[in-house]
Amino acid sequence: MRSIVSWLALGFLFITTAWGAPDTNCLKGFNWPVGEKLTYQLYWGFIPVGTAIVWTEWTEAVDGRRLLAIRMRTISNKVIEKIYPVDDTIESLVDPGPFLPVQFSKNMSEGSHRYHEVTVFDRTNLIARWESKLTGKKRIFKIEPDTRDIPTFMFAMRGQPFEPGHREHFRVMADEKIYDLWLNIKKKETVDLDAYNDVACVKIEPEAAFNGLFVRKGKIWAWISTDPRCLAARIEASIPVANVHALLLKVEGPGSDFWVKPRDKK
Repeated sequence: MRSIVSWLALGFLFITTAWGAPDTNCLKGFNWPVGEKLTYQLYWGFIPVGTAIVWTEWTEAVDGRRLLAIRMRTISNKVIEKIYPVDDTIESLVDPGPFLPVQFSKNMSEGSHRYHEVTVFDRTNLIARWESKLTGKKRIFKIEPDTRDIPTFMFAMRGQPFEPGHREHFRVMADEKIYDLWLNIKKKETVDLDAYNDVACVKIEPEAAFNGLFVRKGKIWAWISTDPRCLAARIEASIPVANVHALLLKVEGPGSDFWVKPRDKK
């Protein structure tokens, strides 16, 4: 059973989205700066159980190409590490021109479970090659010209205009499958963050389906800030074992807005 910490990580990856104007630190066509680092506090009810850190940076491929790395690490804290320790790392290497993933990898340690998997995208032949580095198992599956993994989809959506009351459809790759994903744009609300006071947000609920069947292991909601930075201020997941949530704790990296220079708390 997936841990509550990794459920929040999954939730974060599914529903971060944004809209706003670009700034000088951003890739062409996008409104988020490379070098941004986001830290989230993860909770099980009112109990803090871990942290998730999401960041972007430039890296170089084996062939010398300059790629964008989108990385996320989720770590359990001392409250649950003796019961169910979690240390998950997810990485997407992205061609910044078309903003499509070149390689997706996850290296996850959850309790007694270990996963180390790599997916390489072949755009010429419209296939992806998946491999488990632990078991040696391999698989090839078809992709579409614009197929993105979840991290790349997450960041590509930062810049898309979403309006309350709308329902938007996308297709994304997750767990070596192509899923239909709907984003239900709910209503505008505020989220109280310790370092930032009340943050104006819009609430979004995602729904996913594979081969026409909806995935209903739980519900996930996200509250996305409506300022130009457009960050997930809160993520909440209702799953069979618990109600868990994540709150944005800190923003670091380029920029001079209130996210990296927090205003005084009331």
